[in-house]
Amino acid sequence: MPTTRRATHLVASAAALTAVLALTACQNDTKDTGSPAPAASSQSATGDQGAESPSKGNGPAEGSHASKASASGASGSGNAGKKGPGQAAGQGSGSRTTTVACTGAHVKVTVTKVKRPLNHLLLTATNTGSAPCNAYGAPYLRWDDAQSATTFLEASKPQAVVTLAPGESAYAGIMYQSADGSGNSGHTARTLGVLFGNRAGDGSTGPAVRLSLPNGGVLTDSSAWVTYWQSRAQDALTW
Repeated sequence: MPTTRRATHLVASAAALTAVLALTACQNDTKDTGSPAPAASSQSATGDQGAESPSKGNGPAEGSHASKASASGASGSGNAGKKGPGQAAGQGSGSRTTTVACTGAHVKVTVTKVKRPLNHLLLTATNTGSAPCNAYGAPYLRWDDAQSATTFLEASKPQAVVTLAPGESAYAGIMYQSADGSGNSGHTARTLGVLFGNRAGDGSTGPAVRLSLPNGGVLTDSSAWVTYWQSRAQDALTW
């Protein structure tokens, strides 16, 4: 009986020892395979994120910001490019360019006598400057030292102002004496003073031009008139 009890005790002890050893081995397996696996997985994820971050991680956000900044810069540069030249042109000559009035300072004026119509002169104004100018209204004419300007022929007023590019000319017809002799206070004028009209249409502007009249002078009287500036010589001599 004692021998059997001892054998049983030994079997139980051996079983207990086997259980402890098995538990220990299981724990060791868990430590060897469980912990490293998550660590390796974490390393791999970190490595992938690091490789993809320029394009997939923070890349899109930064790329989007950079695109906006670049677009903003391009827009700013574009606007500056558009406004810069636009403003400089406006101030100097312009997308809306301000064209100055023609004056004797940059326009050459000549006067010639024509055969038809009778008693007519042709006034020619040529832009000798480097920029366009507007020939506003009609020329202000003074025979010799007359105080008042010659009458404008209102029927000749064009629909638009005549603009002269460099080298282009405007024309005005001058009737210096009525063919039917209806004028009075006639005298022989030897020179003709010419002034250009201002933009407002209420006076002259710029320096005057003094011309010598052909054939030593013409007999003029109170019936004299001058047309508005025209873009063609034949239009100026229509009346």
